[in-house]
Amino acid sequence: MKKLFVSCIKLNDESLEAVSQALDVCQSESIDVVNWETYPYKPEVSFKIAYSEDALYVKFSVVEKAVRAINDQPNGSVWEDSCCEFFCDFDGKGYYNLETNCIGTQLLGWGNGNREHADAKVINSIKKLSSLGTEPFDVKTGEFNYEIVMAIPASAFYAHQLSFKKGMCFRANFYKCGDKTPDAHFLSWNPIEVEQPNFHLPEFFGEVELL
Repeated sequence: MKKLFVSCIKLNDESLEAVSQALDVCQSESIDVVNWETYPYKPEVSFKIAYSEDALYVKFSVVEKAVRAINDQPNGSVWEDSCCEFFCDFDGKGYYNLETNCIGTQLLGWGNGNREHADAKVINSIKKLSSLGTEPFDVKTGEFNYEIVMAIPASAFYAHQLSFKKGMCFRANFYKCGDKTPDAHFLSWNPIEVEQPNFHLPEFFGEVELL
């Protein structure tokens, strides 16, 4: 099981451009585990993560040979598009799945077996910026190099009352998928040891500690 140490950042400017610049100095982690041989395509994907007392900051960097971004409404089927995902579990009582397609459309849920979606107001409280813009589009082929930056307020983890402090530990995994892209793929940061693609398995989350 992988362990990730996350640094605290201080922001004088709350813009996502400033968040992106602050994340540039953080350690880069690869999302490069091909868990299922049936889906061998492996785009180049990495992420950086940092925190402040009232937010988590995540930046995904992706290079892939086709992109899709049909979904443009909160809680749509974003996993079918070119999608980066952050799943996390703070207390073992349920986990969050935050899924973001390449134009910043997001799905957010929490629970265990029975999951509930956040409402649009909660999802819209998450600031996000994609270098591919926000307009939906069907499949495009070529070579695409893009970034998604987001600032996730503690309040977006709506089933909890959270603040982020040094020494806090939780469990998480990071994913890249694209179920309906020309080369369907299912990559993870921490390995998943089951026979069929499934990201909703918190027993395979890695460990995260805030520094």
